Amino acid sequence: MTPCVRWFISPAFVVGLAIVLLLVALITNAQAADPPEEENPSGLSEHHYVRLDAITVTLFGDGSVVGLYTVAATLEIAEADQRSLVTAARSRLRDAMIVELHKLLARRKGIEVPLDAVKYRLRNVAQKTLGKDIVVDLFVENVLRKDT
Repeated sequence: MTPCVRWFISPAFVVGLAIVLLLVALITNAQAADPPEEENPSGLSEHHYVRLDAITVTLFGDGSVVGLYTVAATLEIAEADQRSLVTAARSRLRDAMIVELHKLLARRKGIEVPLDAVKYRLRNVAQKTLGKDIVVDLFVENVLRKDT
């Protein structure tokens, strides 16, 4: 045999290889026996969302229809099991949001409405309707104004 081949099959090599394999097996078993705790690196709780149906209000001016204003929004709720509460109150929430949008847009009379104002007002309505313990936030996904 050549010196290179003798080195690979020497007893010292076999013992060394067995020790390395044993250490790898022990480390793998130790990691499998102690599953890591579920970590949330941000320290924040999990987010739960409920997408609302688009809300469309009619814009009036001088006794006639001058356009439409549509808002697509999503609620962030505190707990996943609160989805049923939101679903049960969906009609009441939608009606309250339509009334609030009419109030906001009627005051602006054709002037651009800031997105922050829409979000703030609709989030407040959702928190009043459903409760602050349920509604964490409201996200306005899309706003469309169509003038006639």
